[in-house]
Amino acid sequence: MRIAAFCFLLLPIAAIGQKGPFSLTNRVKLDRALFAFRSKTFVDFDTLRMIKNISEMRMALMISDSLNTKCSFRIFGSLTVAKQNYSNSSAELILKPGKKVKINFGYTATLTTELRPNPTVPESLIESMPQASIIGARPTAKLQYKWTDHFSTGIGTSYHDTALAIHAAVSFKNLRMAGYVSKHEFFVASDARFKHIDYSWTYRNTGVFSIAFFVKLKKNFTSFVDMQIPVKTGGSRVIGIRKHFSDKSGIVHGFLETSFDLHSNLLSLQYYFHI
Repeated sequence: MRIAAFCFLLLPIAAIGQKGPFSLTNRVKLDRALFAFRSKTFVDFDTLRMIKNISEMRMALMISDSLNTKCSFRIFGSLTVAKQNYSNSSAELILKPGKKVKINFGYTATLTTELRPNPTVPESLIESMPQASIIGARPTAKLQYKWTDHFSTGIGTSYHDTALAIHAAVSFKNLRMAGYVSKHEFFVASDARFKHIDYSWTYRNTGVFSIAFFVKLKKNFTSFVDMQIPVKTGGSRVIGIRKHFSDKSGIVHGFLETSFDLHSNLLSLQYYFHI
């Protein structure tokens, strides 16, 4: 009951937050607020019997404090209420010594993590397999330089639980690529966003490859392919279609989805909405 009450209290804040930064004081801003819910049911296609379902609800806030024009402090926290509750958080110091330079220190997204949806955005609750395979926040120091309006690069280091890793990233127009090398592994990821198609892929030195394509069709439909290879490592091959919707105010958005896993013969039905 306490969680449900908190969700309803968060709704008006989320509606404001999704429209953009909202000033709390002269220095402090509410950068993002999110309320999202999804329900997914899995049906065995061979027997047409429901075998499991997933229900998740996420609440998240991102707040920044501008210490001066070249230095700010930013934090976020998210709580996901599910069969097993879990949370995400980050705290970082952001320095901007020049218009083209940004330096981050803290427990925050690595350069590679930036290709994964931040827990305070709607896409975070419906990650594709490539996105879900990307490492989360770690103790990190990173430097990013914006050469032009369409081209930027980055270099950084992060502590991956037992070893340091070197991260690098490059972005050109709608295409991004990033990766890291550590004592134990090599990992690379890339994504792109175009008018009618989005895609992302990742590769790990153990031979695991993930890829997802989303094709935007007419009348708010999106078809997609989402897979991880080889399937013997726990991967899958999913095809599906989504019908997107929004209310008249433009505050509530979501979709209805039908998908099928070609590997496990599971049919799934999903409902998702966010504010």
